[in-house]
Amino acid sequence: MGLKIYQLGELFGIFLLLGSTAMQMFYLDPLKREIEWRLAAFSTQQSAQVQIKAIYDNRIEVLQAVNAPPEKIAGAQAARDETLSRFKTSDADISDFMIAKEGVEDNLQYIVLALFAFGTLLAGFGRAMEMRSHRS
Repeated sequence: MGLKIYQLGELFGIFLLLGSTAMQMFYLDPLKREIEWRLAAFSTQQSAQVQIKAIYDNRIEVLQAVNAPPEKIAGAQAARDETLSRFKTSDADISDFMIAKEGVEDNLQYIVLALFAFGTLLAGFGRAMEMRSHRS
């Protein structure tokens, strides 16, 4: 007993459904989680950057208010600049990652939707043809 063409179409549709579900589960969902984690880390880094800048600025102002030697003030300014420069590279890293992954994620979402829709249509058509053949 050979398979009819609509049965092959139905089988192919089921494979498309499984493939789109697998892509969603094993690639898109982990990618979304990674993006969310990086955004959370970026938010924490931004908060830390603001707090560290405020702490160093307060320290410099206190040193200036108590007429500290210029070397101490210059040292505090250098430490502030060095610490803040570390955050600037992390800002660039997260923005580069987000820009690189955004297009990929959108395109894959469209592919998953198309595969799911096409697979559903094929599976439904195969079922309808099977029902039609049993009525005849």
